[in-house]
Amino acid sequence: MTPWQKENLEYLKTQGDQPSWNPSVVSDDTEESEDEKEAESIEEIPSEDSEPEEKQQKTYESFADRLPNIKKVRNTRLYRRLTLIVSVFLIAILIVLYFVSPLSKLGNIGVTGNKSVDSQSVITQSKLEKGTSLWEQFGDRKIYEEKIKRQLPRVKKATISLNGINSFNIKIEEYKVVALESVGGIYHPILENGKILPEEMKAPASGMPVFQNFKDQEIIRNLINSYNKLPEETKQNISEIRYAPSNANKELINLHMKDANEVIVNISQLEQKMAYYGKVASQMEDPGIIDMEVGIFSYPFNNGETEDSTEETSEVLE
Repeated sequence: MTPWQKENLEYLKTQGDQPSWNPSVVSDDTEESEDEKEAESIEEIPSEDSEPEEKQQKTYESFADRLPNIKKVRNTRLYRRLTLIVSVFLIAILIVLYFVSPLSKLGNIGVTGNKSVDSQSVITQSKLEKGTSLWEQFGDRKIYEEKIKRQLPRVKKATISLNGINSFNIKIEEYKVVALESVGGIYHPILENGKILPEEMKAPASGMPVFQNFKDQEIIRNLINSYNKLPEETKQNISEIRYAPSNANKELINLHMKDANEVIVNISQLEQKMAYYGKVASQMEDPGIIDMEVGIFSYPFNNGETEDSTEETSEVLE
């Protein structure tokens, strides 16, 4: 029975009337309806609560499933970081050990490419020091290379490179000796750069011209520059070059050829005029003088200048 049914029943009792409705029926129906509602509500309640529980269960299962992977990822990252830290630490230790060990000191020096220059002289003049820092000296190798070139005139180029763990190799490129200077019966080598070495030789080397009467180093350099431009066949035919300046011409030189001819020519015109030497010499009946100072003409040693030779050389120049 509902509260309003109870109040209606109490009111009718105070008025002495009987209720027009059956309280028991109403009460039963009401109770039944209420029971049904309660039953429905009860039935509905589990259906509403079941969904969150399933979600929670799924959530818990999903997190549980992911937990091993998370641990694995964390362990992998941890190992990577640990490996990086240990590697950096080991590298730092190895670097320190290397620089305090003999391996970081220069232990040996080798010399290659040298023919006339003594290997020990190269090492000595380089000023490289064994037992001192390898990398410090290697960083300053240009300075040591210049020291070698400055102290040893025969050295055209010196290159210092690493050779093995703690060794250097000095590669040498030398200037060629292209002529000899004769002073008082003593011969001195003249390099391809025009520098005269103080080394003494008692006999001239075969195939090299002997320079006579030269006193100015600059004139020798100019002559060497012109001489190096001559064909090899022409150079091999020159036995002696004598400096023979006149009051009007300070460039004159006399070339003594191995075919017994003598050539008078200017230093600055040596390459240009000697290009005609072969043709002029082939037209000469006897060895003589080929004058190339002004034009080109030839004449025998004991005779004066001949008109025929002048005409021949004029045709050659044309």
